[in-house]
Amino acid sequence: MSIMKKGDIVKMKNGGNAKILDEFGSGGQGTVYKVSYNGKEYALKWYHTDAFKGKEEEFYANLENNIAKGAPTEAFLWPLGITTVQNSSFGYIMEIRPAEYEELTNFFVGSKKKQQVRFKSFTAIATAAINIIQAFRELHNRGYSYQDINNGNFFINPTNGMVLICDNDNVSPFGTNLGIMGKQRWMAPEIVTLKSDPDKQSDRFSLAVVLFRLLFINHPLEGKYSTPPCMTKELEKRYYGSEPIFVYDPKDARNRPIPGTDRNLKLFWNVYPQYIRDLFVRAFSQEVMNKQKPRVLEKEWLDAFFRLRAETGNCPYCKNEMFYTAEGVNECFECKKKINKPAILLFKNYQLPVYIGMKVYLWHVDSTLEDIGTIAGEIVANPQNPQILGLRNTSSKTWKINLPDGRQKPLSPGSVVPIKDGFVIDFFGDNQSIATMKK
Repeated sequence: MSIMKKGDIVKMKNGGNAKILDEFGSGGQGTVYKVSYNGKEYALKWYHTDAFKGKEEEFYANLENNIAKGAPTEAFLWPLGITTVQNSSFGYIMEIRPAEYEELTNFFVGSKKKQQVRFKSFTAIATAAINIIQAFRELHNRGYSYQDINNGNFFINPTNGMVLICDNDNVSPFGTNLGIMGKQRWMAPEIVTLKSDPDKQSDRFSLAVVLFRLLFINHPLEGKYSTPPCMTKELEKRYYGSEPIFVYDPKDARNRPIPGTDRNLKLFWNVYPQYIRDLFVRAFSQEVMNKQKPRVLEKEWLDAFFRLRAETGNCPYCKNEMFYTAEGVNECFECKKKINKPAILLFKNYQLPVYIGMKVYLWHVDSTLEDIGTIAGEIVANPQNPQILGLRNTSSKTWKINLPDGRQKPLSPGSVVPIKDGFVIDFFGDNQSIATMKK
């Protein structure tokens, strides 16, 4: 029963039947159908009978375990229920992906049927990166590894950067592998060379590839050296496994981007801030790719992308997006006009520039709270004088404002404190989670 048709009935293990309504598509492991179950429509992934390589029982048990434990975050289209075994195969149901979410591949290339998808803004890109990173951070914190991160796993809303991650049936506890190695061009070098089984360290390499492609479209290891006229399995093993070279490796220029195919890469590599480029240079350094040094951790990526999103605002002249910085000259990369150096909010781990619309997330205030979604404050302009900026308290807590003369004033939710040199915001009243204003 590897192929089903409309009207077929599939028995669910926990009771009831799922009815086949339509087919979404088919891949290497199985076919995904639209089904009706308990009065609601779901997606059913039904496996091909040869998908398990002799590990059917282990795969089934692992799926049941994942279903019982539940999704690490809402970003995962997690298995919700498993079918009984029918005609030597089985499947599981999950929520249906909303239509406004696009497959990651569509952000890289277009086709005759569909134009290349583009993000609405740099803010949406940074938000997508944050959501992807946090999803895998939570997954790893729960003792899982994904083991097969690739372009087919992600669906992203190009307007707001919300993310859904599918194909979670390969997720396994640390130390467990069910025969899934990954997809070429996304696997870590040690997986390509068969030196290791997939784990959270190989996940971290694949995550870096996903993030690089989100920002720069091109692949981080594909340049003059690694793009031969005819690719073979032996060459794939060399370029992605035994001898990978980052296209912007500062010590090895052999694999620089190929002229004519590098427009996006060259453009965006020079647009994004240096600290973003530095993280990718480290992630794809020979020492890190060969595991002589540790892979970039999810927390480091999150700090970088939270900073990037906070530094992404609109140019006051042309209104296009630009990157503000608390250091050096601010120049719009669209109209090329220079903007006065902004005031800054000096946090424990951040220097955030002050401009209209900049949002302070709880992550900026205290990342140990593990909150990636709550906005604590927002920079606003004075209605009577737009040149005067202030920070509105958008949280549910009353802040304490420490003034330079030693006085202290409360700032209730919804109220605004003007941006003045030397003012100190105590967000939680603990003298630990603070931000100092500097003009």
